[in-house]
Amino acid sequence: MAVAQAGAPAPQETMIYRQPNDEPFARGTKEFQELAGGFRFFQFHNTDNDYPSIDYVINTFRLGVMLNDPRGHGLFAGNFEFLGEAFGGGIVQGPGDVIAGATLIFRYNFVQPKARFVPYFQIGAGGVYTDIGEKESVGQISLPVEFNLQGIGGLRYFLNDRWSLIGEIGYRHISNAGLHSPNVGVDSIGGNVGVGFSF
Repeated sequence: MAVAQAGAPAPQETMIYRQPNDEPFARGTKEFQELAGGFRFFQFHNTDNDYPSIDYVINTFRLGVMLNDPRGHGLFAGNFEFLGEAFGGGIVQGPGDVIAGATLIFRYNFVQPKARFVPYFQIGAGGVYTDIGEKESVGQISLPVEFNLQGIGGLRYFLNDRWSLIGEIGYRHISNAGLHSPNVGVDSIGGNVGVGFSF
């Protein structure tokens, strides 16, 4: 059995590190992001119905705040971030012309000391407006305002301690959560690229 020496600090299971270039992830630090991207219709479930593809492009604005300092050991060291986003764009294939909405996001940043590349994973939920019609979409969309869910993985590359380049890929789902029938929903896979600014 190991015995702690007198005056030696007790071993700890987690560590909190703060390097100069970890400041973008310090508790309370805010971040603004602007991204542009596209999402393509993906049908997960087998069905006899011939649903039209609904593909769209969007521009996204996000504002986030770091909830805690980076902590932990190894590859899973990092911190949590809370963000709000607003997005809008056009439908490039399929019925309808417009898609716009807002999402609340929880993100985990995988932060390593002195690293310029910082990956993250986020999940989010919010609302979405679209002019896609029920008849034209064969029941994929049946209300003008529905819910949107997302699961996205991303990567930041820090140019300096404030500016970063961002790339991400993920999944988005739109449906009315059973509030109105039919409720087939739209599943999409795609990605975004953009810039971030920490302050």
